[in-house]
Amino acid sequence: MTNSSHKADVAAGAAGPPPAGPATCGPRGLARRQAILTAARRLFIEKGFEKTTLSDIIAVAGGSRATLYEHFGDKEGLFRAIMEEDNAMILSGLAPAQADDRVTPEAGLTAFALHLVKALLNEETTGTVRILISEGDRVPDIAEAFFRIGPENAIRRLAEYLQRLSDNGTLKIEDPAVAAQAFLGMVTGNLLVRRLILPQSAPAIPDLDRYVRQAVRLFLNGARATGNMAPG
Repeated sequence: MTNSSHKADVAAGAAGPPPAGPATCGPRGLARRQAILTAARRLFIEKGFEKTTLSDIIAVAGGSRATLYEHFGDKEGLFRAIMEEDNAMILSGLAPAQADDRVTPEAGLTAFALHLVKALLNEETTGTVRILISEGDRVPDIAEAFFRIGPENAIRRLAEYLQRLSDNGTLKIEDPAVAAQAFLGMVTGNLLVRRLILPQSAPAIPDLDRYVRQAVRLFLNGARATGNMAPG
């Protein structure tokens, strides 16, 4: 994408009203919004963020430039929306444990961790991460937004859940934010790095399940309140 066309896209997007979110769209608007997001994600992965133009996205998704601006503002807004969609999907795995006190910490964390690693090993999700690795220096605002929307938000939401478990005496955690970051690192670190470097070597589901359950048990055995330790 040339600098002139990029500036034109940004200027045109900035001139319009704030982008419309999903909550303000009717069914047809939601369908148009999703078509644009799907096309943009595919093109960003295939061509790269910098080389993909708004015209490319419209050619695949249909609709008009005005519709794209209405929903996303500009190309950067599109990428942020993709990250928000991914993050909402990932955090949905924590919702059952947050909503129901009858869900045990082991069951809740295991379900969330399995949901998380399967999402991170998804080709579209790792494709988005690869874009940020390869082009983050050219789009620093987007790279910074990724951490706010993704990892930092996940740490905050998980920390809130761990704080609740600590407050009711189920776990003993001095710093829930640090514990949340440690848990996410235990569960995802090696798997995500391997997926990024060796994309064809994703673990089989039974191996993934065993890996996650062991990580959850290790975490909980270090965080359980006295008297709540699981038998060895």
